[in-house]
Amino acid sequence: MSNFLKRAISGLLFVIVLTGCIFIHPICFYILFFIINILGLMEFSRMAKHMNIHVNLFFCILCGSILFTVGFLHNYINYKDGYLYFFLLTFIMSICELYRKKGNGFQNIAFSYYALLYISLPFTLLIYLPYMTSGKWMPEIIFFPFLLVWVNDTFAYLSGSLFGKHKLFPRISPKKSWEGAIGGGLMTIIVGLCVSPYIEGYTIRDTAIISCIVAVFGIYGDLLESLFKRSIEIKDSGNILPGHGGILDRFDAIIFTIPAIFVYMEFMY
Repeated sequence: MSNFLKRAISGLLFVIVLTGCIFIHPICFYILFFIINILGLMEFSRMAKHMNIHVNLFFCILCGSILFTVGFLHNYINYKDGYLYFFLLTFIMSICELYRKKGNGFQNIAFSYYALLYISLPFTLLIYLPYMTSGKWMPEIIFFPFLLVWVNDTFAYLSGSLFGKHKLFPRISPKKSWEGAIGGGLMTIIVGLCVSPYIEGYTIRDTAIISCIVAVFGIYGDLLESLFKRSIEIKDSGNILPGHGGILDRFDAIIFTIPAIFVYMEFMY
């Protein structure tokens, strides 16, 4: 089977599973992203080992899982006391570094905290987006950023392949071009405006601004993950998705986009 065919099949299955779990039921969404969160933390830990840094993976998974679960329960059944356990465990994670007998203790702690900030926090903030406007679960609001990221990635690739001449960030990602970024961004805004009538709770202004956020922050999320991989000289963060790499490769843009959307929604609503 050719690499293109494997990439197409795995990409299609990824979209079907993700879309289905978002729209079928909130519990399905929770289970899927609970797993994705853990897999992302595991990939981050493996990447850090290339720099001889040992993330406290047990506590990262424990803290990240509690953070994501409490975010879900806070919105779904209004239970938020679990955040106290999360904060307590993050302090215990630091204390445990004294007993791990690993080198680079300071870096181990710093990378462990950054793993939670970089991976678990954005997935937790994603849960809050529909409840910020309507107070109820609205799968279309959860799905909207993913749709925009897919549109942005697809048309950035097509525009860059057809018209790309001026490098966007050659030191980090030599294949990306300004033409690709502009083409992807314009199409992202157009699609955002076209689906605006179907996003209950969002105004046209909201969808336009969120589309702009995705167009800008999605690129930086991609570049940041490329920076990580170049720093440790690897091609992909993992191999869980044939032809696409790992979880962080597939979610790099959305991870960076969700916090920016959350901040916008917090200011507006």
